[in-house]
Amino acid sequence: MTVFLIGFSTHISCQAHAEDLRAFTDYAGAIDEIPIGMTVFVSGNKIADGSHYYYRKYLKDFPLTGTTGTELHLTEPGGGVFVLHYVDNNSSPVTAENSTGLAGTWSGNGHTLPVKLDLQSGGSYILGRRYADITNKSDAQFEEPIKGFYYAAIGGRPADAVRFVAFPLRVNTGAPKPLMIHNASELQQKWKSIFSPAWLKALAAVSPHDLSTTKGQAMIGAGLAFFGDDGLEVVNAIP
Repeated sequence: MTVFLIGFSTHISCQAHAEDLRAFTDYAGAIDEIPIGMTVFVSGNKIADGSHYYYRKYLKDFPLTGTTGTELHLTEPGGGVFVLHYVDNNSSPVTAENSTGLAGTWSGNGHTLPVKLDLQSGGSYILGRRYADITNKSDAQFEEPIKGFYYAAIGGRPADAVRFVAFPLRVNTGAPKPLMIHNASELQQKWKSIFSPAWLKALAAVSPHDLSTTKGQAMIGAGLAFFGDDGLEVVNAIP
């Protein structure tokens, strides 16, 4: 099996003003066993506007406010509270700069549940313009076809999924030359050989929301696929 891992980077529009940028950190993990994602903006010792978390099942952002120090205290509008600390298996003491994730608890509705989050990516962008180096669309507009492909693919609906592909589609298989798919009909014919059960399982384990960007594309998973302004552009196949 060939694994394609591409490091994240964040590109800043030349029209962006430094004072409009927010430094962010993305995390993914779970509350108990419920998958979530989280984006945190820190300003001084406060959690800045734009910080939020979401449940992978719903992809609805819940704003977070609070403070940071040795612990992060994050409160959502419904009254739920995260109390988290930075974790790392190899560094001591652990700081925001050398951590590999967060751990702690979420409390709400009379329950306290464990939380574990892994570091995903980080950088800077203007709020609402995470994908400014790729598109002029809003974040929600840009993610719409990504979510369309995601749900169609994991739902076993190739005929729907191909609607969100920008042809020609590049498929990296580990061979010296990539496989180029030129149209929807060809992709449907080769669907099962490109999107193996292992690939689809890996896709279902990640979120089509708050994606990192690299070289003018948005990346889902650890290099599973890359999206441009017109949809899916590159796939890294898993046998």
